[in-house]
Amino acid sequence: MWKVMIADDENYINDALQTLVPWGKMGCELVYCAKNGHELIEHIDEKKPDIVITDIRMPLVDGLQVAKYVYENLKTTCVIILSAYSDFEYAQEAMRYDVGDYVVKTAMIEDIPIAVKRAIEKLTRYKKRDGEAAEEQPEDILGKVQAYIQQNYMKKITLTDIAEEVHANRSYLSRLYKNKTGKNMFDVINIMKLEKAKEYIGRGKKIYETAELVGFDDVAYFSRVFKKYEGYTPKEYDKNCR
Repeated sequence: MWKVMIADDENYINDALQTLVPWGKMGCELVYCAKNGHELIEHIDEKKPDIVITDIRMPLVDGLQVAKYVYENLKTTCVIILSAYSDFEYAQEAMRYDVGDYVVKTAMIEDIPIAVKRAIEKLTRYKKRDGEAAEEQPEDILGKVQAYIQQNYMKKITLTDIAEEVHANRSYLSRLYKNKTGKNMFDVINIMKLEKAKEYIGRGKKIYETAELVGFDDVAYFSRVFKKYEGYTPKEYDKNCR
């Protein structure tokens, strides 16, 4: 049975997820329902879930922080975000933590089983991949990672994309890359993206065009990432170029 944990600060949502979703028929066991992200994280090491379903907006610890914790600490756990329509732009920030699915609360009873099915398919691939990669040397895996990044950094890529390409689990890849290079993998990817973005802006490309060309769907998020690494916004860079 695949183990599932839930975090939502609204009691009626927790009740609905417990009673209206056919967990057993999906091969799942609902092992814990938390009232917020802090409570979920407190029990996550004990319960060791395969799937975490979390509201994106909660007191104390929100869904993004839950996704970040899972991303950094659990090898193959899949995260599904619950959100309202108004939270969609906020939910996009969870992409950096490799969130598997976003489910709008108004359709959650219909859409949760679909998202869980996709998560189970991903988990099954993880198990198969880990078995295949058990004897591969770290240097060989790192070489494949670096080659994949070089070829695909301008696309919207996630840690799951890289892990599936090189047949290794996400957590292991992050640690391996950091240990061997001394750098965070997605810092390297973002810096490569932004170097290309500056080239495009310098050649007269619009900000929204540049964002799309280097793999960002959301211009506002692209601007935040640009400022984080460069210290100024794309518009400020464009103005300086002119």
